[in-house]
Amino acid sequence: MSSSPEGAQALADAYRSGKDDPVRALLRCLAAIDRGEGDRAVLCKVPGAAVEAEAARARLAAGKPLGLLDGIPIAVKDCIDVQGLPSTNGTSFLQTPAAADAVLVQRLRKAGAIVFAKCAMHELGIQPTGVNPIQGTPVNPWDPKRIPGGSSSGSAVAVASGLAPVAIGTDAGGSVRVPAALNGLVGLKPTFGAVPLDGVAGLTLDLDHAGPIAWTVEDAARIFEVLAARPLARAPFTGKVALLADFLIGTEDALVNAAREAVLAVFGPVDEVATPLCAWATAVEFVIVGTDAQQTCGHLLRDHAAELGADTRTILNLGRGLAARDRARADAVRNGMRRELGALLERYEVLIGPAVGAQAPLLHKGALACGELDVGKIANLAAVTFVTNLTGHPCCVVPCVREGAPMSVQIIGRHGAEATVLAAARRIEQAFGPRRPPRWYG
Repeated sequence: MSSSPEGAQALADAYRSGKDDPVRALLRCLAAIDRGEGDRAVLCKVPGAAVEAEAARARLAAGKPLGLLDGIPIAVKDCIDVQGLPSTNGTSFLQTPAAADAVLVQRLRKAGAIVFAKCAMHELGIQPTGVNPIQGTPVNPWDPKRIPGGSSSGSAVAVASGLAPVAIGTDAGGSVRVPAALNGLVGLKPTFGAVPLDGVAGLTLDLDHAGPIAWTVEDAARIFEVLAARPLARAPFTGKVALLADFLIGTEDALVNAAREAVLAVFGPVDEVATPLCAWATAVEFVIVGTDAQQTCGHLLRDHAAELGADTRTILNLGRGLAARDRARADAVRNGMRRELGALLERYEVLIGPAVGAQAPLLHKGALACGELDVGKIANLAAVTFVTNLTGHPCCVVPCVREGAPMSVQIIGRHGAEATVLAAARRIEQAFGPRRPPRWYG
């Protein structure tokens, strides 16, 4: 099993040395998609990608690359508009082709990246399991008997199984970070608002983010710089670290132990800090998603209820029963959570905890037909990722074990401090590094 998968930085280095070129790289990706078609990670290929690869090869040969992403094939989640293709948002009925690229796709293309595929996702992005009974569920390349994580399921599986060097996902409650963690990858949820969401189908009014899913921290950093249109410093991390003690409560023992051991090995003994308001993250997330979804997706429930998966329909219907006083209470707790994390981040540069509350749960046959309706399983999986969607802080997940099933930590930083978060993630990565899963098509 190789320890050095082919990511964006590796490809860029190979382009510069003349050992590879964008046309050959794209052809390998397209061939890998064909070999892995049955794993349902990719919904469709983007027409015109071959022409873009030829243009990138010519620029590189002339010594005039557009940047570090020039010629790099990138896959995007299907809720992100790519001109001429439908953004199905994980449904069977949203089939109108997009009139224009999403702003983030425009930025990727301007940097020379080749947007070559659209990836499967959980229907409407409404769950962190990635189980989609309508379009099919992407196969977890570490263990096909387990869920892939979601809602950016296809984006993570495409990278982890070798179909794409890097992918873009969206995240309203862990939807970049959960599948990244379950697939042994790096996933970055930036500061709220850092990446424009014009042309991206949102689940909520102010919880959604877009960010990269990648093999390495450097790949994630390069993609973020383009998405956010701002450079990041690469200074080594030397700041103070604290372990989020409350994030360990209710989390599976193996994940708690892995997080503790990784932090100790990389940063030495650190303080453990309390975040009691964050214990309400699941309840607050449910209320905010439930009420916001009435505005973002309520028309779909009204007009297409019979075509939605049972899990999606159930969650949307539950949200309809929430009252204005429920939302007011949720917002009050959310504001307290922001203050709680903000106060801690005045004392520490980053806060660290387990990336998810459970290892990838088993995929039951019933869920394949009607979607995952085990609310306890969903909450246990994503309770710790909900927090930074609610507070807007940047958060990166990075693998923290060298063998066995993937396990990861999440690193939370100050608003706008993606460079610091990624610098701390590099420290973890240097100790543990990326690993290919057994199911590999690249």
